[in-house]
Amino acid sequence: MPKIILHHYPESPFSEKIRLLLGYKHASYRAVNVPVIMPKPELLPLTGGYRRTPVMQLGADIYCDTALIARVIDELLPDGTIYPPGNEATVAATARWTDSVFFRTCISVAFQPQALAESPLFQDPAAAEAFFRDRAALAGGQRLAMPVETALPLFHNHLGNLDRQLAGSAFLFGNQPTEADFSTYHCCWFVHRNAALAGEFEHYANLRQWMTVMREFGHGELETMRAEEALDAAAAVSPRVAEGQSLEALDGLRPGELVEITPTDYGFDPVRGVLMQSSVNHLSLLREDPRVGTVAVHFPRVGYQVARAADGD
Repeated sequence: MPKIILHHYPESPFSEKIRLLLGYKHASYRAVNVPVIMPKPELLPLTGGYRRTPVMQLGADIYCDTALIARVIDELLPDGTIYPPGNEATVAATARWTDSVFFRTCISVAFQPQALAESPLFQDPAAAEAFFRDRAALAGGQRLAMPVETALPLFHNHLGNLDRQLAGSAFLFGNQPTEADFSTYHCCWFVHRNAALAGEFEHYANLRQWMTVMREFGHGELETMRAEEALDAAAAVSPRVAEGQSLEALDGLRPGELVEITPTDYGFDPVRGVLMQSSVNHLSLLREDPRVGTVAVHFPRVGYQVARAADGD
């Protein structure tokens, strides 16, 4: 099995979700630092244009979206599963809600003026302008954030719920962490890491203690590598052949057709390739690039749509 390669950048909250999970799993992996904003020319040969961070690479297999990345890591390193039997539906639904609704609330809290003034990312006016221009393109015309006056009550409502739930257990659903813990942590981390906002957690002792326990998982054994090395790693092998059910009754598509896979919430840049797998859990396509040859790009089913390419007949 090829070694895990994580394409990330340090300030990325969703990258923190996966870094912390790799720490919990005591994983040894390699990591490539990617640009905070587009363009990402050294990632494009692998992903075909997927905008979000992080991306996980296993040889010539490229995994997009932390919902799928977390499941693949849990399958590769099953000790201490983050999907305990009996709570699978609740954990999946909580992680999904947290990574979408609660995260958008946290964006609004984290990007209020007093917080931006303390963030190293925004000390350079030109860099700040480029960042917000990139995120506007990522949103695709939608408003991802909300007025801070709206966000703060929602933020504290959920922190209070978390604090009460953690009064009776070490983690959100018992005595071991689940994906919901890692999703919740990265949202809280995104706000708490800014010194101007750390006081927002003052009245939530159970939550703060849980954050300390989660933080102590660390980031595993991380070895930094150059982007060129990651491209070479993909070029040196072929994608794994996936065995999956083609759901023609659901999407009307067959393996081998030219398709485009696009997120349904934001970041609507489609990734184009030949459909390899279509199941209730997983979408995969094969694409060719002169730099790396054939790669397989994988997405979770939830949150993505697949459609026949307009010129794919």
